[in-house]
Amino acid sequence: MNHLLEHDMGHSGFPTGTQGAHDRIRGLLLWISAFALFAAAVPPAHAAAPGDSEAAARYNRAGGLYRKGKFREALDMYESLIKSGIRDPDLYYNAANAAYRARMIGRAALYLERSIRLSPSDHDALANLEFINSQKQDKESSGGNAVAAFLARQYNSITVNAAAAWSGTGFALMMLCATVVFFLLGWKRSALLVAAATFCLVFAVSTGILVQKTRHSSTTVEAVVMTPEVNAYSGPCTDNTHIFTVHEGTKVTVERRQDSWWLIRLKSGVGGWAAADSLETI
Repeated sequence: MNHLLEHDMGHSGFPTGTQGAHDRIRGLLLWISAFALFAAAVPPAHAAAPGDSEAAARYNRAGGLYRKGKFREALDMYESLIKSGIRDPDLYYNAANAAYRARMIGRAALYLERSIRLSPSDHDALANLEFINSQKQDKESSGGNAVAAFLARQYNSITVNAAAAWSGTGFALMMLCATVVFFLLGWKRSALLVAAATFCLVFAVSTGILVQKTRHSSTTVEAVVMTPEVNAYSGPCTDNTHIFTVHEGTKVTVERRQDSWWLIRLKSGVGGWAAADSLETI
């Protein structure tokens, strides 16, 4: 960077002379400082993985049990790893397979949902969840055309870390182009202005997605029905009016909690109070 600054300071193309060059250098340093502050605020992407040799050994033993057809035993071992605090998409994916083989469709749907949250572009997990949704009793219509469904899939495939990475990259390249453009003339300057505008758009869109997904993950609680069926009422008590019944494997949004009751809402928009012990959060 020092070589670049020295070269630009001696460039005869600037009409403002030495003072103009110094102003540009100060502007460059301000841009770099702003980028450094922004980059520091972007969290690094990382993936969870089993942490020690004992967990890895249990993970492998669970796989061996699954291959022998002992699906419930394999599920128990996978769940012991999950309860120990390990959050890994492959662990959830394998637990879902074992749960499905053990004819526990609710647990299978739950673990696939958790796997997809950590790895939303995993085509195998997405295909398995679509298959399970086709098997469960409650069928949910997509309610949109093919274009809307495609756009929804693309949006859902973006993780918070990916949106943060695109936002940081777009910001960095936008700042770089906006800085270098002061040192260029003619068509090169115009081309760089177009590039800066493009990276500005990337930054704006990815930042919007990042904000939306962060807000959604922090404010929206979703759960899966674990029991064969659960009734929902107009209030947190069975003495209230029965509104609807949902079955194992159905995903709902949890809006409120009161004692041992949760106010849940279906994808269709219908809501009601259901017993909390029939549900498990994703």
